[in-house]
Amino acid sequence: MHRSRSTSSSRPRLIGVRGSRHWSSRSSSGPLVAVAVGAALVVLTAFFVLLPVLGLVGAAAGTGPVVDVPVISSTVGVLLGLALALVLLVVGWRSRRTAIAWVLAVLAWLASLAGCLWPLVATGFAAADRARDVWPTVLEIVRSVS
Repeated sequence: MHRSRSTSSSRPRLIGVRGSRHWSSRSSSGPLVAVAVGAALVVLTAFFVLLPVLGLVGAAAGTGPVVDVPVISSTVGVLLGLALALVLLVVGWRSRRTAIAWVLAVLAWLASLAGCLWPLVATGFAAADRARDVWPTVLEIVRSVS
């Protein structure tokens, strides 16, 4: 007996993509791999960048009144960077195109890197601001002594 073309078979349909033929599937593993690599990079950045940066900022905070460490700005920067990375990874996971997922995974890593480096940048700005305040005092002391 001859089967008509309108009946569906249990096998997936064979489709062609730019001259090559492959089996169509409901989900592609490309975006999943991109998100997994992006998530691994974000976690590694958090461990190998954020922890040493927090150690440096903690050492600066231990100097007492010399450097005023911006704790709130640092915390907000880290949380925003990591939250943005998480959102980008979720959007990449939900995307159907592998290239878009890879771009979003790289952007997530860059956002986490920026968020993890922000405490160092904010503390550097605070130290530079404090150094500007120190010079007039030093010059005033030198004038009073001489």
